[in-house]
Amino acid sequence: MIWKTTILIVFVLLSLVGFPQPQHIQVEATDTPLNVVFLQLRNQYNFQFSYSENQLSKYKVTVSKTFGSKQEAIEYLLRDFPFQLKKMDDVFIIIPDKKKQREEQKKEQKQITGQIVEAGSYEPLPFSYILINNHPMIADITGNFNYTAAIDSSIHLRISHLGYFVYDTVMVAGNFRQYKLVPSSIKLPEVTVQKSEVEKATMVGEKIGKITLNSNISHFLPGQGDNSVFHHIRLMPGIQAAGEQSTDLLIWGSYEGQSLITFDEFTLFGLKNYNDNISVVNPFLVKTIEILKGGFDSKYGNRVGGIVNIIGKNGNIQKPVFSFNINPTTINGMIEVPVFKKSSLLMAYRQTYYNLYNPGDFNIFAPVRKPPKDQSSQFKMPDSKFDMSIYPDDYQFRDLNMKFSHNFDNGDQFYVSMYGGGDYFHMSGNASITREITGPPPGMPEMASLTTDLLNKEKNRQNGISAFYSKKWSNNLTSKFILSHSDFSKHLSDEVLTINSSTSDIYKKDKSSTENSAYENSFRAENLIYFPNGHQMEFGGGFYNNEAKIDNYTNINDTLSIDTLNRFSNSRIFAFADDFLPLGNRLSLKTGARINVSTDNGKVYFEPRLSLGYKLSDRIKLNASWGRYHQFISKIASVDRDQNYSYLWSASNDQIPVVNATHWVGEINYLKNDLTINIEGYYKITHNVTQRVFEQRFEDRKRLDGYFPYFGNAKTYGIDVFAKKDFGKHSLWASYTLSKALESLAPQGRPLPAYSLAPHHQLHEFKAAGLVNIGRFYVSADYVYGSGMEILRKVFSRTTGDMSYNRVDAAVTYKYTPKRFSGELGLSVLNLFDTHNLKYANLKNIQLAPELGDIRVYSDAAPFTPTIFLKIVF
Repeated sequence: MIWKTTILIVFVLLSLVGFPQPQHIQVEATDTPLNVVFLQLRNQYNFQFSYSENQLSKYKVTVSKTFGSKQEAIEYLLRDFPFQLKKMDDVFIIIPDKKKQREEQKKEQKQITGQIVEAGSYEPLPFSYILINNHPMIADITGNFNYTAAIDSSIHLRISHLGYFVYDTVMVAGNFRQYKLVPSSIKLPEVTVQKSEVEKATMVGEKIGKITLNSNISHFLPGQGDNSVFHHIRLMPGIQAAGEQSTDLLIWGSYEGQSLITFDEFTLFGLKNYNDNISVVNPFLVKTIEILKGGFDSKYGNRVGGIVNIIGKNGNIQKPVFSFNINPTTINGMIEVPVFKKSSLLMAYRQTYYNLYNPGDFNIFAPVRKPPKDQSSQFKMPDSKFDMSIYPDDYQFRDLNMKFSHNFDNGDQFYVSMYGGGDYFHMSGNASITREITGPPPGMPEMASLTTDLLNKEKNRQNGISAFYSKKWSNNLTSKFILSHSDFSKHLSDEVLTINSSTSDIYKKDKSSTENSAYENSFRAENLIYFPNGHQMEFGGGFYNNEAKIDNYTNINDTLSIDTLNRFSNSRIFAFADDFLPLGNRLSLKTGARINVSTDNGKVYFEPRLSLGYKLSDRIKLNASWGRYHQFISKIASVDRDQNYSYLWSASNDQIPVVNATHWVGEINYLKNDLTINIEGYYKITHNVTQRVFEQRFEDRKRLDGYFPYFGNAKTYGIDVFAKKDFGKHSLWASYTLSKALESLAPQGRPLPAYSLAPHHQLHEFKAAGLVNIGRFYVSADYVYGSGMEILRKVFSRTTGDMSYNRVDAAVTYKYTPKRFSGELGLSVLNLFDTHNLKYANLKNIQLAPELGDIRVYSDAAPFTPTIFLKIVF
């Protein structure tokens, strides 16, 4: 018995020594950092660890559990966190798991995504300005935006679009939604506006060289309505208003044709638009106006000057809307009809309803000064600059817009936009002029009586079509596909006859006829990727084809005939990429490049771009940019034998080099309490400027008469100062431009001369405008001063008079809103003080024999012109 007891005791003792008992590990923690929990385990259970205190301290656990082993306890504590566990001998090594960290970051990121539309019509609002927790961004052309950030709290969202009440709210991230902005000038009884803050006339400083205009106020500014869009654009700094350019925009000293104007993604080459009455863009259709004066991103190309993007309305998808406008110039109508579900068809038509300048037609507010019955040598304009003043006989205009648009349920958008327009212009005149003969031979009279007859006709045609599709692949990736065509044609004829009334000697008998056409076809694909914290990348590519033709016939004194025909064409593929990277809350960097490859000769044209933005404080922002640019279709100056300038479209080829330029731009912007002050400085140098100049040359003892090419360079530099102040519902703004435009041109093969002032150079320009809203009345006025263009000084070189431009316009509009429709009744006065101004496009110089000098012919700029208009919207 004793021996059995002894064996049992020995067996128990051996079991205790040779067979370890299970170890129970108790973990108790409430919202405790991981590094603290592991420290407790080390002290209590003799754990051995290797890990980063900083990394583990970011994660907290709450646990009350007993584990059977150390391995089990550690694996349980790490199961929800981005770490890997490794063991080396008795040491537990904890290292980060990069894959799990990336997955965790994605889970923590919150997305704010949506589309900005107009309340009531659901019209997308492109390029709206967005602030998300004080991070700025811009909506795309379809009004969509996306922002991704690592946040777990509420979001402060502020959306503004010019002419609309500001949308300001605090929200949490969620699914895609539409943000409806209420227009400030349209009656929407079904919408209640809680705040009265409205974005007013202009937005500057958001991007260097960029101006966004409020198209809703354009029609309240002085004018006849049909050119309100371009009148508003020309009131902006750096865009020349003095001289009343009728077919183009001169931006930062660029030549005619060096700036791009697009409507719904197709190019507008232009129409005549005599005396600033009617523009190629119907103001009824305009939704957003974006101006890029220079230093723009690599997304934009094909011009060395500026860019004006005009986005048209898509049409109302909720109910039919009819808009009608009549003024002394045109009748304008537009209809918007919902088609199917989420589709709209929009049509607009304008035309002059009488021969605008024919005194035999209805002409109560004709914008011309009546010529005197006697245009003899005693008659002069008040400044004594002209020998002869003539006035248009006829101007006719009509155009048609059509647009079909559709919004898909998944956020995609599609539209087809079409435009066709044309005009006809006719001007003739006759005058008797007495001219003193310089150094007459013995027996010859000292005075000559001259009779001059002039005839000028011009016919223009502009067509355009574009197909646009926006595809939303995901919240972080969108694409746009654009197919466009644009064509333009001009036919110009000119006749001049000057004879001696006493002797019947013919001093000048010239006839000329010019046909000019331009074509553009393109396909573009653009993609936008959204990364966290405002980081964005935009990239794409496509194809362009350009063609142009210049057909010119000239007959001089019935003795010499010159007939030339030039055809131009080029094609190219391109690719671009832009990367926008915010570096903290103050600094942002945008880098990009564009590559154009000619399919005709394989030549590569590389365009690097760089821009920086720095937020010096909450009120002051600094911007700078640099870039290279190329232009493959442009206007060339055609200079006739009397030194008259006209501008014709041509495309680069083996004879016409590709125009290229480099931009340096700097900007400082100040914004506080609805006061905006913006100062921009720019320097641009342009190569391969081309002209065709009529000359008489002698080669191999033979006389050659005709147009010969000139080539050279140009440079422009200057400074723009812009100030705007909003007072409740009222806006005032003013701008001043100090600039210089220089050129250096020479015949082909000859050395370039020193730089001299370019024809369009103007040293000073000052503009001011204001809009006051009192109840239902809108009162506006603007003033433009220009120191005078260099071409005027050349034409009137023998005159020492003032060449400056001064013009004041004013308008008052009454807005009425009955129950079933709304409308506006307005009175506008152009050139309120009837100042006699020079318009360079209407000048003509006739060179006679040296002893007789020149005859200067002029058709007046806009005189005192009162006009009334009526607008009705059903």
